[in-house]
Amino acid sequence: MRQSHSPRRRPSRPPRIALALVTAVGASTLSACAGFAAPAPVADPVKVALAAAGGTRTVQAGDKLKVTAEGGVLTEVTVTDPRGRRLPGGLKGDGTVWTSSAKIAPATKYSVVARTKSPEGGVGAAKESLTTAQAAKLNTLVLDPGVQDTVVAVDRLLTLTFDHPVTDRAAVERRLSVTTDGRTTGSWDWTTDRSGNDQVAWRAAQRWKPGTQVTVRAALDGVDSGGGRYFAGDYDLNFTISRSCTDSDMGRVCGKVHVGDPAGVITSPVRGKDDHTTGIGDWNDG
Repeated sequence: MRQSHSPRRRPSRPPRIALALVTAVGASTLSACAGFAAPAPVADPVKVALAAAGGTRTVQAGDKLKVTAEGGVLTEVTVTDPRGRRLPGGLKGDGTVWTSSAKIAPATKYSVVARTKSPEGGVGAAKESLTTAQAAKLNTLVLDPGVQDTVVAVDRLLTLTFDHPVTDRAAVERRLSVTTDGRTTGSWDWTTDRSGNDQVAWRAAQRWKPGTQVTVRAALDGVDSGGGRYFAGDYDLNFTISRSCTDSDMGRVCGKVHVGDPAGVITSPVRGKDDHTTGIGDWNDG
């Protein structure tokens, strides 16, 4: 009797191929039945470029920074220095240009983050950086009082004297601050010293209260004092206003009018000294 052989079974296809076929068929069916269009091609990213606001591609200290977008618009631009301070600025016109409202400083690395939007609605972000060169000309200053954490007389002026002329006084003054534990108010007054150097003094609106702690901050690093002459650092100072003579065991040597002095002879405080034994107190007639 002839044996019949069962037909050879064809090996099954690997599941991954079957899944691929199902996916392809499903996509084809959806495309034919529902009329879905093929995916749109990915749009080219918006190109971002940095330059000086004056038009040169080389950005130097004293320039205003310009950020431009090609193939889309800018929605937000953030420029920060290593300390996290933002360079102020804003978008103009059709949104393709951002310009800083302040000049960039020398010897500073700026980080730029520009957020963009393409005509197709795609959003993106471009990250750039630039580092400016050292300044060719510098300005410096001397603070008075010149000793950190010293005690000074109630009539002592706080002054900053500059080694070179300050032609942009507004830019410098914006970076000066005086804070006290007694919330003393005052204002800056520009003048020149005996040598003709530019000087700015802070005058309290009321007489200093003895014991007041004063903090001075001159955040001038990178500030142009005028004519391209920059500051290359910040200045800080803390001092305390002295006690009155009536509260001090130094009453004998505090400034006072001595009873019994010859007519017209007055012993007065010595100004401009840090010595805590002279010129530190209120007037008295002891």
